Amino acid sequence: MKLLAPERLIPIYALGVVGAFLQITGAQWDVSAHILGIVETFFTPAHTVLYTGIGMVAIASLSGLVLRTNMAALGKISPSFFRGVSIAAFGTALQVIAAPIDFWWHSTYGFDPFLFTPAHSLLIVGMIIGGVGMLIGSMRLLRARRAGEELPGPPRLVNLVPAIVILGLAAVWAQLNFLGYSATDITGMAYTFGYCSIPQFRAFQCSPVNGDSLASLVSFLVASGIFAAAGTIIFWTSKSLFRRRGVITGIALIIAAVYSAAVLGFSAFELSFSNPQGSWYITNISPDQGARIALFIPIYLLSLIPVLVLDLSTRISLRRSRMVLLSTLIGPFSALVDGRFSLGLSESSLDMTGFAILLFPMIVGGLAGWAILNGTTHKIIPSLGASDAVPSDSRDLQKRLRF
Repeated sequence: MKLLAPERLIPIYALGVVGAFLQITGAQWDVSAHILGIVETFFTPAHTVLYTGIGMVAIASLSGLVLRTNMAALGKISPSFFRGVSIAAFGTALQVIAAPIDFWWHSTYGFDPFLFTPAHSLLIVGMIIGGVGMLIGSMRLLRARRAGEELPGPPRLVNLVPAIVILGLAAVWAQLNFLGYSATDITGMAYTFGYCSIPQFRAFQCSPVNGDSLASLVSFLVASGIFAAAGTIIFWTSKSLFRRRGVITGIALIIAAVYSAAVLGFSAFELSFSNPQGSWYITNISPDQGARIALFIPIYLLSLIPVLVLDLSTRISLRRSRMVLLSTLIGPFSALVDGRFSLGLSESSLDMTGFAILLFPMIVGGLAGWAILNGTTHKIIPSLGASDAVPSDSRDLQKRLRF
């Protein structure tokens, strides 16, 4: 078999999807280390996972582009199979551009742990574009497999396509949630635009973005809406792609495993045994705090039960009005799958009125997620709507969702 023979198409997307998953896992782990104030060096386990993922997506993207060039001359593989790697390649390019900018930023302004800085924002956007690209490509493979197209590769490899798509959905869900944190990082905004310096943050003197400020409340509400929208998009997408019960629950379990290990478990261990210095994000450093987080993990896992119930009770053939109504439930419950968000809720002092206020943006987020999927699926994922072997309407996915 030649290095870039057609049989490499499925492994290319498998490599890219696994890389996207490793990126978000490493990013969550790295953020947890920053929050705890663990001394930053480049050679950390979290960075190893993160940059391994970046490298895997980059290799997959480059290999896919080379394969596309090779196959275009031979006409053996439809160009539609390479839309995903083209998108992912753009995301990788953004990350390559961001790397020297990040180095210059830290050399000029010093170390910062914020998500919302020029370089970090570019890295995050590149990560998400890469993950979405690899997911789109793997979904095209799934569509072709079901349409009876002959995919290059042995049957055992072709049979892995559904698993690749499931992991890709989990990666993109977690990445969209990560975008929610970045887009609402008001401390990073205050720092980037020169409103507050790092010494001010450390002394808790940047009052407009302190935890009890109006800006912090607004950012928290907006983030909760983004989490709800992301969960709703993945919920209905998985229902449309697989039309079977249990898939979205499995995807949620994958994400819960990441949060339980890289966020909650890591934080509990470090607080209990390593006595980290902490940061303005967390000041109550003690083994007791670590024990509380450890005890929260099984409670957090219970948040998967509503997702399971919605998964088992929801059919893709529902009327549009019922899907809209269900989205108002899917949004809030899927937002709780984000372990960092759930931990923040458990440690908050919100009363019933506060929870009612918080519920509103999550309901709106659920509706927004449904509307986004309704309005953009046929535009951004046209390969889902048609198979080169089987004629189909380009709005096929919307028809299956009864949009």
